[in-house]
Amino acid sequence: MSIEDVVAKYLELIETECFAKYEKDFVGKVQMGLIKGYRRRFYEPTMVSIVEEIVNNLGEWSATTDKFKISTRSIFIHGKRSLVEFDYYGQRVRRELGDLIFILSVIYKGRKYFEKFTISQFKKDNGELRWDLSNREQIYLLSRFPSFWGVKGSIIPMREFNLPNYSGCLGSFNLLFRPGDFIFVSAPLLESLVGNRKSIGIVDVYKFWGPLSYYFTYPMHLYLLKNGLLFPFFLQYFIGILGFSHFAPNIHEFVDDYLRGNIGELIYSYIGKYNTPALDFLHELLSAIMRKAQREGRTEIMDFVNEFFRYPYGNGEGGLKEGVEFDYEGGGIGIIYTSINLGEG
Repeated sequence: MSIEDVVAKYLELIETECFAKYEKDFVGKVQMGLIKGYRRRFYEPTMVSIVEEIVNNLGEWSATTDKFKISTRSIFIHGKRSLVEFDYYGQRVRRELGDLIFILSVIYKGRKYFEKFTISQFKKDNGELRWDLSNREQIYLLSRFPSFWGVKGSIIPMREFNLPNYSGCLGSFNLLFRPGDFIFVSAPLLESLVGNRKSIGIVDVYKFWGPLSYYFTYPMHLYLLKNGLLFPFFLQYFIGILGFSHFAPNIHEFVDDYLRGNIGELIYSYIGKYNTPALDFLHELLSAIMRKAQREGRTEIMDFVNEFFRYPYGNGEGGLKEGVEFDYEGGGIGIIYTSINLGEG
């Protein structure tokens, strides 16, 4: 199977009315979840309630043409513990890993050819388009990904994880503001923006609006991937898919980037290099969630995980990890999974 065929099919899909409508429906569902949250006057630290509204509003839906299928599923793992432990300048600290995980898979002829994900932390504004970012340990965790461990009772497995962050997009923040919108920014970019300040305003954030997305360029992207180069370069023309977006000024821009494969770290690619430790982490997390869901008879969670593992990767690998089981108290974390199925099997 030629990777050029996969890219060509993806490009064909994003030019369809079906793709445009799916994108707008996705935006509407996320916005309505945020609006419901604000109307109920959720405040941090119960920010997780807003995340749950988003997940519940997205639910499960799909769009199909004679050639393609786009499908989104979402789950929320109830609880208050996605805590991890790590060293912060000589001190052992504990922080939540994130509020919401966004995953996207590109599937062709019954196999996955690309997969990406990002771990996002949500921050609610103070009502004046300003965000409290005094929790520097959280920014440090998602921007630098030091070695970390899940703590007892956490949804994160209790072992050491060492995740590279090649693209700078593995960790991210969603800065929420009324009546129902957010700014998406990668954690390393946010860290550089915040500096020594304890809070930032929307004017500070928008100063970074510029060419902060790095795209594969056709046909140059094929040369880069085949020669094992993870990062694409700026060229005169780009095709706008499978890149690395560090910034989106609103939900519309974010969803457009997400569905085009521009959000998050590349954790699988049929050719070239990808972030294997991050892929293993995601599989271990989902496998552990599955084992507990099986014990508790949580069919909606089992269906979600089964859908994620439904298609093997292009190299034939895939499936639940064996021997991954632990008793977590709950998660308080949401997962949104979108699959782009380019057909033919």
